[in-house]
Amino acid sequence: MLLRNSLYHIIASSEAGFTIRFDASHPVFAGHFPGHPIVPGACLVQIAEELLSEQTGRTVRFTAIRNLKFRQPVTPDMQVVMSVQEDGKIEVRDLSLTEVYAQFAANMCPDTDVQ
Repeated sequence: MLLRNSLYHIIASSEAGFTIRFDASHPVFAGHFPGHPIVPGACLVQIAEELLSEQTGRTVRFTAIRNLKFRQPVTPDMQVVMSVQEDGKIEVRDLSLTEVYAQFAANMCPDTDVQ
């Protein structure tokens, strides 16, 4: 199940990455965590897969995640910039690109054309 246009929306894309905003009314936030919602780490990983697929025009699937670091929580009221590189390096930053919220590297399986 794709998360685009339900959990998050792409606001812009640039050399720095994709600017995304979250839908604070998405059901995932009711349980993660009540009263103090944050974007689940697994969702950030899936969003990175989706954005890399969008960027390359090919379906991308991560087979392993390395060096995953959550430096600060990402909350549903934030807009963030997610940079996804074809070599599998991903960062989630604030709009000014000075604060890093999360970073990781991913191994990927062979791509297939997006249908």
